[in-house]
Amino acid sequence: MKESVPLLMQEIRERLQSLEANLPKSLDAMAVSRTTKLPWKALLYRETLSWRMAELARDAFEHFEKDRLASAILLTRGAVETSAALWYLCGKVSAVVDSETLGDVDNYLMRLIMGSKIEPNLPPAINVLSFVDHVDKEIEGFRHQYDLLSEFSHPNWAGTGFLFYKHNEKTRVTDFGANLKTENAKVIGVVNLSVALAMFERSYNRVAEILPAFTALCEGQLATSQSDTPGHD
Repeated sequence: MKESVPLLMQEIRERLQSLEANLPKSLDAMAVSRTTKLPWKALLYRETLSWRMAELARDAFEHFEKDRLASAILLTRGAVETSAALWYLCGKVSAVVDSETLGDVDNYLMRLIMGSKIEPNLPPAINVLSFVDHVDKEIEGFRHQYDLLSEFSHPNWAGTGFLFYKHNEKTRVTDFGANLKTENAKVIGVVNLSVALAMFERSYNRVAEILPAFTALCEGQLATSQSDTPGHD
């Protein structure tokens, strides 16, 4: 796998360039729909995630280039979480289109765009592990890879000793420094960053594909509910 790192880095560079070149500058809610906010909410979260993904993935990539692996892997985990969040959004929108019913999608959209774990006046945030486990149901091993990144992101053995020291059992001398025995760590990080960007691109495009059907369904159900209201002409 070590030999594949340069190829993956080139692939990451190209995906990043494409993502950054297409970052949205504005979102016109009225152009999305004049009668319902639901499609706008879905797009708002998608576009915000694209900016987050571009920043985290770019910084992770540049840290991998400099072999600053603790920072690179921690940023990669953030990018993986962001990709999983968009996958989750895509799944919620797809479920509405497939079932032809809105259900509680507005509740989920509000928790995605406004969720918080500390502000009592905001909707409760969805736990990031819910995103990860949602993806794992469709991509076996996704949670395992996320857990690997978490091991390096935390100040336990993988995130400390494995990255920053090498011990000689004969001399009983421990040498400290960066990249003393970290080839595997870089492979794990680069592979996950590459996958995260590919997944993000897939989900981003998929939301665009199903948004017209989602919008039509939202508008149709809104019109139906209004017509069923007493006194509505």
